[in-house]
Amino acid sequence: MAAGSRSSRCGSCHESTKCRWHSKKVNQLSRLIIPWLVVDRGAPSFHSLLLPLLVLASLSAAAQTPDVSRRSLIHGLIVTAQGQPVACATVEMRDLRGRKIATSFTDTAGKFAITTAAQPGEYMLLAAKELQIEDERITLDQPDREVTIALPAAPRTAVAMSLPMYAVSVQELRVPGKARAHLKLAQEKFSRSNLAGAQREIDQALQVDSIYAAAFSMRALLRLALRDFSGAIEDATLALTLDPGEADACVALATAYNSRGEFQMAEAAALRALAMRPDFWQGRLELAEAFYGQGRLILALRELDELNKDFPDTHLVRGNILVLLSRSEEAAKEFSQFLHEAPNDPRKEQVKSIVSRSSDTGMLTSLQ
Repeated sequence: MAAGSRSSRCGSCHESTKCRWHSKKVNQLSRLIIPWLVVDRGAPSFHSLLLPLLVLASLSAAAQTPDVSRRSLIHGLIVTAQGQPVACATVEMRDLRGRKIATSFTDTAGKFAITTAAQPGEYMLLAAKELQIEDERITLDQPDREVTIALPAAPRTAVAMSLPMYAVSVQELRVPGKARAHLKLAQEKFSRSNLAGAQREIDQALQVDSIYAAAFSMRALLRLALRDFSGAIEDATLALTLDPGEADACVALATAYNSRGEFQMAEAAALRALAMRPDFWQGRLELAEAFYGQGRLILALRELDELNKDFPDTHLVRGNILVLLSRSEEAAKEFSQFLHEAPNDPRKEQVKSIVSRSSDTGMLTSLQ
């Protein structure tokens, strides 16, 4: 769901029907009464034999036909880590293959309700409020299911809480114009894959200003391109020490940690970036990759849904997730879209091999 639509729903949370608490509904099942059949004591007629058979056949058919009127109520509370109710949180019900079944919103008391005709079995409930998100696996085995989910502490930093979005930090304001000019040239050369040229411009920027946080962030990105993940972490950490509001450094950290398989560290860094810049799509992509790396596949898929970005790596990550959720046909489409959008990507041969094997065997594997 796009951020805009979420805010519009929550803006009228106190009175809106979107956040209205639904009273508990219990379906009453009527008893099926089978009348006694009275048969003559003499030899049974054809009709007297046929009637019991028809009754038994109708009962058998009724037992095998799903009861479309069967509905279950899932309700409960969304609270903070301290137990306080969370108003206007989004609650999603998804099946174990990640398909969304229903969505609800909490009222001012943190209560939610979902009425569903879903079959008995296991499902995932996702609760989210801004950057606080939690998932819980539930078993739907009765008409009334009550759930309480506690969201983790909000990942907002002191800087993100105190500065308006896109505010320029004091550290950034003091940077000499010459250093800024070199950094701009570095970014242009980096975008054209001229890594050596970008390195020279970054070095010159740091000669002019040795504590230029954005230059260290840029150098972290350069080191990521060179697969120097430890160097990228070192530069990004230094950038954040110099300027805690350097969101690009957080994304560089998240990317480096994901590349090293340190997914919880990547999650924390991505959340920090999004706390500073909620529309920073690269941060949300890294968050999805961090959830994917932790095996929290449905959460990862949800973040990609929130991202809603047509970018080669989003198709690649989504394809991997869909493979593991046994949605091979959809995964193949994502891999094909990746190949279409990134024909020169170094991973293309591996992706081509995966798609080719799936055509031959009908099975897909994820990109390692």
